[in-house]
Amino acid sequence: MKKIFTITFLSLLMAFGGCKKAIDEQPISEGTLSTFLRSSLEADAALAGMYGEFQQTMMGDGQYQNRQMWWGESRSDNWERRDTYSVNSTDEIHLNGLTALNTWADWTFLYSTISRANLLIKKIPEVKDYAPIGTIGALTQAKEASYMAQSYAMRALCYFWIARVWGDAPLRLEPYEKLGDQAEQAKDPQAKILDQCIKDLTTAYDLTLKNQTPVTWYLGEGAICSIMADLYMWRKDYANANIWFKRLFAAKAPTGKVYNASGIGADGSGGALTDLQPGTTWNTQFVNPATSVETIFYINWDFLANGCACMAGTSRTDNEPFIRMADPLWTDWPRKSVQLYGTVSATTDLRVKQTYNITSATNQPIRDRSVWKLYAGNYVAPTATAGYNFTPTIYNSSLPGTRETNVYAPMYRLSGMYLLYAESLNKIGDRANAVKYLNLIKARAGVPQVVATSFTENTLEMEILQERQYELFGEGVRWFDLVRTDRVKEVMDPILIARQSSRGNPAVGWGSDKRRYYWPLATRVLYSNSLLVQSQPY
Repeated sequence: MKKIFTITFLSLLMAFGGCKKAIDEQPISEGTLSTFLRSSLEADAALAGMYGEFQQTMMGDGQYQNRQMWWGESRSDNWERRDTYSVNSTDEIHLNGLTALNTWADWTFLYSTISRANLLIKKIPEVKDYAPIGTIGALTQAKEASYMAQSYAMRALCYFWIARVWGDAPLRLEPYEKLGDQAEQAKDPQAKILDQCIKDLTTAYDLTLKNQTPVTWYLGEGAICSIMADLYMWRKDYANANIWFKRLFAAKAPTGKVYNASGIGADGSGGALTDLQPGTTWNTQFVNPATSVETIFYINWDFLANGCACMAGTSRTDNEPFIRMADPLWTDWPRKSVQLYGTVSATTDLRVKQTYNITSATNQPIRDRSVWKLYAGNYVAPTATAGYNFTPTIYNSSLPGTRETNVYAPMYRLSGMYLLYAESLNKIGDRANAVKYLNLIKARAGVPQVVATSFTENTLEMEILQERQYELFGEGVRWFDLVRTDRVKEVMDPILIARQSSRGNPAVGWGSDKRRYYWPLATRVLYSNSLLVQSQPY
């Protein structure tokens, strides 16, 4: 959501609040909130404030604070620390030694966004009491329904992140309106939180006008369906997940195209290459998502309003990054599918060079300044003697030519949902159609397709997960993929053993305690709420 506000707009957002004290936010004053959200303009401002807070949460309120990556990927095999610029928090992630002092163990921003959603859910229906339909400042019935739907969906999305990152957590569904409101609250079980997410998303879907062309930056029909399908996959409820996949397929992309019109029938039906961004312009969906047929929901970071995105791992900055792409991904991916061009062997995967630097000479080690996935570039077709190439347009000989660049962070896009659908089909025993959807992504990428008879359920799941690793690298999903499929130990053990051994630490690997899938509660969160207890085994 772009944060280019007028002075009036900013004053409204200040009135809206946005206190950042985890689960103990307090209203600025009783008088301010009691007279707020009484017109369409104030509702617009409040909705913008909710999206703005979510943007700050995921993209960051400072350099290298992009929590989408830290929570959704940093603990996986996608990333490793840079020894030269390591800090305590990245050391803990690198060696699987999380503590309550870790910078990213704090859920404050998510609860701040939830607080804004709660206030919208409470106050939006009251606008008509102060500005009746037909009068100046009135909120139309269609707008009221849309704003309510987006608020319910945002609350569900934030709680879904909390449940996946921390497990149990306080479930707060009412806004803080009075100074005497009880701020402290104990944890609720993860299952209860997910139940509420399903309830909220169902409400949001029912309120949303169907078959509309959405705005990329808002939670519309396709985004709501995607979150719900993702949530049911987390719960291993594949029958319900498939219902929501098909509802997603019936929705429209920002281009106006229905995502997968032929896929709304029986499980596994539909799916075509034309549903996806072409492989030679794969990068376009990240630099201009509104023009892509597979865009579902993105965050818009406008450098004029927000400054440098400066995201760890996936964004350009002239400071040295804390992390870099990890082995074996760094070396193995370009070798996964190759072809001989004259005497030169080169990757055929059209995503590789559109994701990171494997060929361009720089004054910095290529490995440490490698990822340019979210930035524009020029695709050069292969020849008889050379493989394809991709040249980012913002680079000079060593650093990005400018860090003042808009960045659009994908939260959900269709290729990721196709691969998740393939995972679900595999789980219900339909390997033929699982492979069909998997092969759509492979064909678009320019890599060899596979046949169902080559796989068991277990090996096909691994193949799908690896394709998701390549396709969705840097998009905040890899860690959740490993946890959801219970493959953390299998994937991370050899990596962690090597890291621990190199430091002279006991080579214990991941260990057997699955409670470590979740993060500890940050010390400041515990101090702000006396009813909270630190998660075990931390």
